[in-house]
Amino acid sequence: MALLVFYGDLLLVTPAFLGLARVRLPVEISTRGAKFADETQESSLRNKEAIESVERRVEKLTERLTLAKGEINQLKGDDNR
Repeated sequence: MALLVFYGDLLLVTPAFLGLARVRLPVEISTRGAKFADETQESSLRNKEAIESVERRVEKLTERLTLAKGEINQLKGDDNR
């Protein structure tokens, strides 16, 4: 019975108290605890920044690869003469 009360307190009372005290409710409650919207937004912002960084690197590598292919083709053309 004590275990039931303890988990009920964790899952129901704690988020309700935080919702009233901080004027924000959790968007997700799991075994790891409550997740709030701010954490979710920050996480998505970090993911977006990481994706943009990878896209910039891919663009630079694509440009360098194109230049390298052009140089290889020039060298192949010079060897055939």
